[in-house]
Amino acid sequence: MKIKTPTFDIIALTSSLICAIHCAAVPIVLSFSSLSSLHFLHNPLIEWSFIGLGVVFVFVSLWPSYRKAHHRSRPLLIAAIGFGLIALGRLDLNEAWEIINTVGGALMVSVAHFVNWKLLRSSCKHKH
Repeated sequence: MKIKTPTFDIIALTSSLICAIHCAAVPIVLSFSSLSSLHFLHNPLIEWSFIGLGVVFVFVSLWPSYRKAHHRSRPLLIAAIGFGLIALGRLDLNEAWEIINTVGGALMVSVAHFVNWKLLRSSCKHKH
C-alpha cells in the first residue's frame, strides 16, 4: 500500500503541532511543585526524537512535492526557518529563549506542511 505525500503532510503537521504543544506545556507543567515528578517529560531523547521525525517528514513529504508536483520552494523555506528556530532554541541561553524558539520553530514546520498540502491540492486540481 502506497502512502501518498499529502498523507505525510497531515501526519507531519500533526506531529509538529504535538511537538509545539509538548515544548510549550512541559515547562509549565513542571513548574507546579506537585507535578515535579513528571520531570521525565523534559527528556532530551524525546525532544531529539521529535526533531528527527520532523526532518524525516521534510525529506519524505516536502522535498518530493517540490521536485515532482508544485515546484515551489516556499514550504521548504518555511521548514528551514522552523528548523533554524529550533536550532537556536537548542543554544539553551535560558528557558524562555528555548521555549519561544522551539515552539515557534515547530509551528513553522507545521505551517510548511500545511502550505505544501495546499499547494498539492491546487496543483492536483489544475491537472484535471
